[in-house]
Amino acid sequence: MKAIKNRLGKVLIVTTIAVSLLATSFAFADTKPVPKVTEGTTVSAKASSVISWSKAKRIFLNEFPSLSGVKYLRLTKDDGVRVYKGKAVKGSYVYSIEINAYTGEVRDSERDYEGSRYSASRAGAVSKSTIISKIKRRVPGATIIYVKLDRDDGRYVYEAEAYKNGYEYDFEFTKRGTLIESERDRV
Repeated sequence: MKAIKNRLGKVLIVTTIAVSLLATSFAFADTKPVPKVTEGTTVSAKASSVISWSKAKRIFLNEFPSLSGVKYLRLTKDDGVRVYKGKAVKGSYVYSIEINAYTGEVRDSERDYEGSRYSASRAGAVSKSTIISKIKRRVPGATIIYVKLDRDDGRYVYEAEAYKNGYEYDFEFTKRGTLIESERDRV
């Protein structure tokens, strides 16, 4: 009788553990967000799959028709939603975009002026190409988004941004090319 109670107790413990594991696996399962459906919209079975990189690039270029190419466009997660984030440069402007990877909806886009009003020679600063070389030594293979000479708290500084392998790098240099500050953020 005691052996039956012992075996029954073990079965009960094993069953409890199995049910707990099963419940936990459902609680932490990787679920995809459900696409937003508005009145008059139909959703196909493909709506739960991610749009292609090529389609995201076309959406980017349609949002900013004057652009001919992009610096980078990367599939990532933002606030739990899969999105494509990208940047492009034309002239003195940097174009940024965030596209919902399931629906193709543009979640955010902006155009920022990143040109410089100041001349390196007039400010007694090193050249822009010197700063670019310093960035490429710090982050070999990076794509330079912009480098601009600006004034900050009454002094000339170079501000720069670069991208490599899913990371965005921000730099600040003195006008003589000494690194003041650098930051690396996951995009």
